[in-house]
Amino acid sequence: MIELHLDLKFHMKPWKKALLFSSIFYLIILFIFIVIITFALKDFNFGLVAAISVVYMSALLLGFQYMYRRFDEKFKILNKDLSK
Repeated sequence: MIELHLDLKFHMKPWKKALLFSSIFYLIILFIFIVIITFALKDFNFGLVAAISVVYMSALLLGFQYMYRRFDEKFKILNKDLSK
């Protein structure tokens, strides 16, 4: 249903949609990781959770930025070759 909504409302390319759903999945993993750490320590340690979140989100954003640039570059070349 969400996929249909994204197609109709935003006209997203399939590889952009894949990156979007992948990023949502990785954010769910971060949440689960924070829950596990909180239950293991039996207390919510904001400093530790903030540090883990900053490192995780930085790595995630850099990785997705790299993937976005690579996919965009490859698909532009592919579309240029197909239009010949």
